[in-house]
Amino acid sequence: MSKLQPVPVVIGTAGHIDHGKSALIEALCGTHPDRWQEEKERGITLDLGYAQTAYPDGFEIGFVDVPGHERLVRKMVAGATGMGAAILVIACDDGVMPQTREHFEVLQLLGLKHGLIALSKADLADAETLELAQIDVEELITETSWQDVPILPVSAHSGAGMEELRAALRAMAEAAKADLVQMPHAFRMPVQRSFALHGAGTVATGVCASGSLQEGQNLQVLPSGKSSRVRRVHIHGRDAGVAQPGLRTALSLPDLNAEDCPRGAVVAAPGSLRAGKLLRVALQLLPTVKIPKHASDVQVLAGTAAVEGRIFLPPEVSAEGPILVDLELQHEMALVPGERMLLRRPSPGMNLGAGRFLAFAKHRLRRKDEPERTSLQRLMEAVDEPLEWLVRYLEQPGVGEQDVATIAARLGWDAAATLMLLQQACQNGAVREMSAGRFLGMGQAGQMAREVQGVLAHWRNANPHRTRIPVGRLRERLGKKKFPSLQKMQDHDLEILGLQRQPGLHWHIVGAEPDAAWIHDGRALFEVLKSASLFPPPADELQQSLGLDGVRLSAVMEMLQDQNDVIIVDGSLAFAAAAVEELRDLVVHQLQQGGLDIPAIRDRFGTTRKFLMPLLEHLDERGVTARRGGNRILRDASAPLA
Repeated sequence: MSKLQPVPVVIGTAGHIDHGKSALIEALCGTHPDRWQEEKERGITLDLGYAQTAYPDGFEIGFVDVPGHERLVRKMVAGATGMGAAILVIACDDGVMPQTREHFEVLQLLGLKHGLIALSKADLADAETLELAQIDVEELITETSWQDVPILPVSAHSGAGMEELRAALRAMAEAAKADLVQMPHAFRMPVQRSFALHGAGTVATGVCASGSLQEGQNLQVLPSGKSSRVRRVHIHGRDAGVAQPGLRTALSLPDLNAEDCPRGAVVAAPGSLRAGKLLRVALQLLPTVKIPKHASDVQVLAGTAAVEGRIFLPPEVSAEGPILVDLELQHEMALVPGERMLLRRPSPGMNLGAGRFLAFAKHRLRRKDEPERTSLQRLMEAVDEPLEWLVRYLEQPGVGEQDVATIAARLGWDAAATLMLLQQACQNGAVREMSAGRFLGMGQAGQMAREVQGVLAHWRNANPHRTRIPVGRLRERLGKKKFPSLQKMQDHDLEILGLQRQPGLHWHIVGAEPDAAWIHDGRALFEVLKSASLFPPPADELQQSLGLDGVRLSAVMEMLQDQNDVIIVDGSLAFAAAAVEELRDLVVHQLQQGGLDIPAIRDRFGTTRKFLMPLLEHLDERGVTARRGGNRILRDASAPLA
């Protein structure tokens, strides 16, 4: 036989109790999947069993055998986790039975498209019985995704039809492999069982759901949060060195006990997976099921976990299309966004429908949370499209600007794959890189643009003479969450929003121009202040000479300050900017020569202490100089004065 090549598609069994699932696996693989003595004594499967079969060219298929008893549907779903295809086993002498229907319903709810039907115990049925069984099966699968799958009569006892079954299994596995979609998720494996093995420590087994993991790497167990190094990786019971998606995998975890990673736990790349008790879920109810009551009990099955909880419905519910619901669980469950789950009524047991996990939450959705509800509905429309899912995630209310590591952790994705998709989204114009390695959805960028435009319009309406806006006003209006994103924007992005970054406490408003009357008054005031140097006239004298009242005069000073023609000191003293710059140069020169000579400065500018002392304090405030006792020292000769 050629070198074994495990196909990344695990095939599961499904069907009613005692319809011959395990016997069929034994006939295919040469080993019986039942592990426990009780199973062998009673002749029924009580837990998950595993086996594999190989073809002459090395093509190898792994199987998981699940219980058929009605009380063990939870274990059936745990076995269905990771299945890429399934055999629905129906005994010819019994036909379609209650658990046949329920198992088939579970396979449909979990989205399993690839399958075939084995009519087992064909050696016990005559032609008429076999025909009736076939009609029964056709009625079951009509108008489902399985309506065209092969239906094969077989006998594990006599071997009849087994070669045809092996050929059909290979074709199904190859079709399922061809349909595999490359997803950006990090390594994740729901634990189907764990045990202690002498010489290896704790071994956790399951089907790798996504990503890859090499021996020697670390992983984390959720929901507990415990971690371990991976000593060995086995695929189909053999050393493999690396875990890959779609394969039955066993991991040796020397830092853990078996009880640290029970069935229902998930082992994952550190930091790539989250757990919680309150879930936002898109639920598709079965057509035959009534809408459950608000706050009624449900059982939630996802991965290999089964947790009791309650379901909370939106104010208005329609059975058509997915319903956005909240699930409040008794215990934490580890999930990645988009993961499939099954909802059941606990008693009497009945399937309610299938769900897709969207997000963890801190509180249940309320009537006032309509924007979040609308955003989540947009999100669930893109659940199977990673690029679009990423874009819509970044547009969720409250998400804001995030770095690659945070985005990857929230989505359960590999960081490198996340960065690649972010770069693609940036090229498409759906996402913007706000600063190095930090991204914002353009939907949010558009919302921010509208808010910034609103702030600027309000400011300009109240201050038509201003061409700058205080940074503090932007911070106040946008809030603590949004303003940091604005601050981190690149300059060309800021200009698109109508802002131009400047040193100091104000930013320039792109395109803002005062009208002719303001410009006229500004020129007149500037000429007076320019002539006065550092000895400006009193305010009442300025008002009289320029014909302006006090309010208009203050506003004109602000306008000139925005244009960098005037510097206002101590809240009301206005000086020509060129004169203050000249003062700064003289102060810097004196301090570099050894000390400040205030009388010489006063004489040089023909001013008085009344104006000079506030000007020197202004230099202190702007960081040019600093007081040290009764003296000043030089701090930053080029610090901005405005």
